[in-house]
Amino acid sequence: MPNNPISFIQLVIVWIFTCLTVQGQTDSTTTTTPKIVQLSSYIDSLAHAGMQKSHIPGAVITIVTDSSYVFNRAYGFADVENDLAVDNEKTLFRIASITKTFTALAVIQLYEKGLVELHTDIRKYLPDEDFDFLSEEPITLHHLLTHTAGFDLTDTGDAALSPEEVIPIEEMARRHMPDRVHKPGEVYSYSNFGFTLTGYIIQEVSGMPYEDYIRKNILEPLEMTKTDIKQPLPQPYKSMLAKSYEWDGKQIPLTRDYTNTLPGGGIISGGGNMANYMLMHLNAGTFKGRELISKDGHNLLTTQHYGSRETKYGICYAFFENMWTTRRSLEHSGGQLGFVSLMVLIPETGTGVFIAQNNRKEAGGFRYEMIAAILDTLLGEKERVIIPPVPPENFRDIAHNYTGVYKKMDYPKATFEKCIRLFGQFSTEYDIRYDGEGRLTTYGDSYVQVDENLFQMDDPGSNYKVEFLTDESGKAHTLFMGTTKYERISWFEKKRVQQMFLFVSLVILLLLVLSRPIVWIIRKARKRELKIAEGAAGLRKWVYWTGTLLALTALGVIFHFAIYRDQLSDYGVPLSMKIVFFVATMGSILALLSPYFLWKTWKLKSLKTRSKIANTLIILAIIISTLIYYMNNLVGFQYYYR
Repeated sequence: MPNNPISFIQLVIVWIFTCLTVQGQTDSTTTTTPKIVQLSSYIDSLAHAGMQKSHIPGAVITIVTDSSYVFNRAYGFADVENDLAVDNEKTLFRIASITKTFTALAVIQLYEKGLVELHTDIRKYLPDEDFDFLSEEPITLHHLLTHTAGFDLTDTGDAALSPEEVIPIEEMARRHMPDRVHKPGEVYSYSNFGFTLTGYIIQEVSGMPYEDYIRKNILEPLEMTKTDIKQPLPQPYKSMLAKSYEWDGKQIPLTRDYTNTLPGGGIISGGGNMANYMLMHLNAGTFKGRELISKDGHNLLTTQHYGSRETKYGICYAFFENMWTTRRSLEHSGGQLGFVSLMVLIPETGTGVFIAQNNRKEAGGFRYEMIAAILDTLLGEKERVIIPPVPPENFRDIAHNYTGVYKKMDYPKATFEKCIRLFGQFSTEYDIRYDGEGRLTTYGDSYVQVDENLFQMDDPGSNYKVEFLTDESGKAHTLFMGTTKYERISWFEKKRVQQMFLFVSLVILLLLVLSRPIVWIIRKARKRELKIAEGAAGLRKWVYWTGTLLALTALGVIFHFAIYRDQLSDYGVPLSMKIVFFVATMGSILALLSPYFLWKTWKLKSLKTRSKIANTLIILAIIISTLIYYMNNLVGFQYYYR
């Protein structure tokens, strides 16, 4: 018997959970054990309240622990219009990116059979060299499984509106991979396309279609009979899939779409089947005596393979590390049109939780809030001793090596999606400052140096660490936090600086665009002719039409992001957006004449000084807008063939 009575009570609770099964929309457990009944009621109340708050039509919550199936309960509606409730065994959800963990598992299976190597150039597994993404820099499966292959962060073209428009895996791998914008192994950049390429390699090496391999080697051994990855879905799975919704005063049904990155997000499943999948992982690759991968193979799958030094928030193969109830967890989330999901595994306690729901918009926080509440109640926080870091002497002398502003490196670089940074996405910046007392500060947190270029948060409840990468002189050029790297930037690269310059420039251009017709109408009403300074007619026309084109570009971009939100280019670049790019390109071509017209503005003696100043401000606004458009990939004809 444990010496600590509190630990004994915790063990009893876990034992009770492993002996009980809770299923269905209503509790089918026959035991009257107070703890499990209390937890069931607690989960029910939280789920109903959270779903009502976030306007979620339906959800499934599944909990497993050790080697027993514990809790699988359904809430709400799979079909709102027909009052069809979610069934905890029959209703299926799109688990989206959790699919990547299946793909990674398949790679480890092939690795254990000696069919692939993880650190070998993937050219070895491709049938020929006719792949657009290939370059001198080799990519490995290790890179693909850790999102460090160097592909640009993009969603352009990763989905389709009908089964007929779905691009086959091989064509995606050959012709539709994103640009490679990082050196392999250097920067984490999440990639659905990278996992699609991984799926194609599985297909080539195994000699069978990716979908068939997953079904034969993973789904069937795990008895996941209500899980599928085919597009379009065959019956009975098609009729079992929950409808997806978006809340806009009422539940608005969404049209089913399809994925072009099947190995990165194509599986549909339900709570009962996902319980089997979690149990296999919690048993180190074995389910009901069937070994999908060896214990060593599972350890390879779930060991941290990329992250900052001493971080507890790195990435394994597909799985991400996190800390729930102060215990190491393995997790992956998923999100597709109208669906979100989350799977969290805590190997130390043999606990797993899976949540899926059929509403995504402004409802993604529900799954995290539920899992936090469940794990806090089920496990409680594990006690740990954190030694407070002590600021080193003379840190003042080297603090300047670390201070500065650092910008997130994994953001879209080669597509127009880069401009999303101007709207606040992918734009995290850390302003690192020295507090004068031996600590670095940012966003209200303080960090103390505990090793060379390694800093620990100065918080009695946390031992979170960040790392700086430096050059030969000791000057930091990169901030490394978990899986994410941030590069040091100059003042003019800051998001706020670019936003300010663009905002002021657009205000000037909009005033120009709106004032001309208003002045014309007023003069027309008063029957007064417009007097144009001698030699200024060409300047006047150029300023107006260039400014108009650039202002319309900004309005067009804002309009499209407001309407399409995070699905602007999922199905390819819309024709209307291509028109915006055309307008931006025409305006930018005209803007090339800026130096000439700036010179002409000050050369014309017929212009009054105030007119010269006004024209100069407008021309500067034109130059600034054009530069920002160009820097954010809004200029050019590269999108017309996509």
